[in-house]
Amino acid sequence: MIELSAGPHTARVDDERGGRVASLCFAGHEVLVTSAASPLGWGSYPMVPFAGRIRHGKFRFDGRNFSMPLNMPPHAIHGTVFESRWDVVDADHTMCRLRCNLGDQWPFRGRVEHTVTLNDSGIDHELTVSADEPMPAQVGWHPWFVKPLTTQLIFRATHRRDHDGIAESLESPIPDFVPGTTDDCFVDPQEILTLGYDTFHLELTSTCRHWVVYDEPPHATCVEPQSGPPNAFNQAPAVVTPTETLTHRFTITWAPHPPRA
Repeated sequence: MIELSAGPHTARVDDERGGRVASLCFAGHEVLVTSAASPLGWGSYPMVPFAGRIRHGKFRFDGRNFSMPLNMPPHAIHGTVFESRWDVVDADHTMCRLRCNLGDQWPFRGRVEHTVTLNDSGIDHELTVSADEPMPAQVGWHPWFVKPLTTQLIFRATHRRDHDGIAESLESPIPDFVPGTTDDCFVDPQEILTLGYDTFHLELTSTCRHWVVYDEPPHATCVEPQSGPPNAFNQAPAVVTPTETLTHRFTITWAPHPPRA
């Protein structure tokens, strides 16, 4: 476990369990769910080399068909590294850089680096995927935030889900949020995404255009930036090659007062 600190803030990054941020305390307030029976249900973990679901675990790339293990039947979900041990490449008291191969379940030769940096205003994350051969790739983060008192989550459009629960066609305008019922992928935030708590709020920004919002659990809300929608491998995936990497960033900014209404 790697311990980070900056001013009044602390974070723990678990290199043994998915390279995830296992704890994030702003001025003594824990903002992440720190334990769960499933590795899918706590902390803030990288989703690589795909984020969200792959329909029935199947996709086609470069003229070949591939099948991934169905870790949430009937689909594959959230990549291959959220349970893996990551190597620590570099670390000090405010940052760490971890690296992980994409594993035996992934049919291509590739790896990912996760850099986490804590500072006085919040925490920055960066994921970079590289490969020894052309392969599809997608990245994202899955933070399990302690249930906020308020949210400001406004997007341009949402992906309508089909009978399999897979995001498909875009829909705009977006139906009104009904608290406790959302598990959908949205596109293009129209303002800074904000989670409000008693004495502070969090602002979420990313280079990713797509965000999954999952607020069904009574104890948590997940606001997940990802570089494409769920099932992107069966649509138009990004391609990583030996000369082209994929990099995205995610920042959580802390402010010591509630957001203005």
